[in-house]
Amino acid sequence: MRKIFTLALVVVSSIAFSQKKDTVGLKLPFANGKVVYEKTFKAPGQQTSQLFSNSQLWFVERYKSDQVIQLRDHASGRVAGGGTETLTFKGPLKRDVACKVKMNIEIESKDDSYSVRISDIVYGYQAEPTEERAFFSAEDMVNYMTQHKYRNAEGINPVPFNKMQSKKALEGLRPLINDMMASISQTMNRK
Repeated sequence: MRKIFTLALVVVSSIAFSQKKDTVGLKLPFANGKVVYEKTFKAPGQQTSQLFSNSQLWFVERYKSDQVIQLRDHASGRVAGGGTETLTFKGPLKRDVACKVKMNIEIESKDDSYSVRISDIVYGYQAEPTEERAFFSAEDMVNYMTQHKYRNAEGINPVPFNKMQSKKALEGLRPLINDMMASISQTMNRK
């Protein structure tokens, strides 16, 4: 009986420990403690200058302005800017919860290829039209979900969602990022 109890205790402990390692099962891409999406695409026959022009075009078409572009470095082939997208996920009572997601987007072009990096992901949520919008990072939500009592540098929990809503908001990033990557790819492959 004692061996069975000990075995059960070891199994339960290992299961509980393994759950903490996987950042709540979301498989988010991390780089230096930050949520960062990166992907390199092949673009056979495309010159750096054409890809550089197409990356600027993508920002203008996606965000209806070139004002979002913060960096244009023709020598390195880099174009970077800030974008804001709308993310909707199912909240309590299966109601849609909408929030704005700001992020930095960098496209680096080279002959025959380009790389995309999406980082510094910040959610903006407004529960009611009369309330002030709350801003919190993807990392804030991961920390909130993995720690019992999460507090940021100011000593408060910046995440206005419960843990289930936080998980759904983080899960909603993948389709949003996939859509953005597909949109970038479509624009970059223009000749």
